[in-house]
Amino acid sequence: MALALTQREKKLLTACIGALLLMATFILLKQFLDRRTAALAKIASLESEKRENEGYLADREFWEKRARWLNDTMPSTESLGTAQALLLEEIQNVALDYEFSFQKQPVLLPESNDSKQNAAVYREAAIEVRLRGDQTNVLAWLATLQSPEKFQAIKQIELELDSRAKEKTPQVLCNLVLARWFKPENGF
Repeated sequence: MALALTQREKKLLTACIGALLLMATFILLKQFLDRRTAALAKIASLESEKRENEGYLADREFWEKRARWLNDTMPSTESLGTAQALLLEEIQNVALDYEFSFQKQPVLLPESNDSKQNAAVYREAAIEVRLRGDQTNVLAWLATLQSPEKFQAIKQIELELDSRAKEKTPQVLCNLVLARWFKPENGF
């Protein structure tokens, strides 16, 4: 036996159902707006990527020429350890030619995070040296180190005038991290 609702209870029931429908509408609206915002952000990202790719396509000949040049001229190595040893030997020989003195034993550096992340693009052999010499000679030598043809780059450098030098010409201390790049193991 169901009792009939009074007018006041009917109004209260209608208000509760209305409140529930209003809350459900707000929840659905929020979900819709969140999805719409995410979709608009994705569209903007894809449009940006499309413009970038169109730029690459417009410069395709340039990039293909660069890729051929890299493939033809970038050196390869079987062992990064051997490559590091050769780089170190080369630096030591040049240092002797320029009459530089090593302030600490040169260090063969382990493979860097950059090199690991870019393993599909290049492999890197790096060394760290600290040497001392005539400022003019050190600067001239540094200018010859970095070039695209050598696939060599100065990753870090610190020059400091040697204030305790007894020579007449200014002497400089040079901390240097030098890297040489090689083709990746699988080629390009």
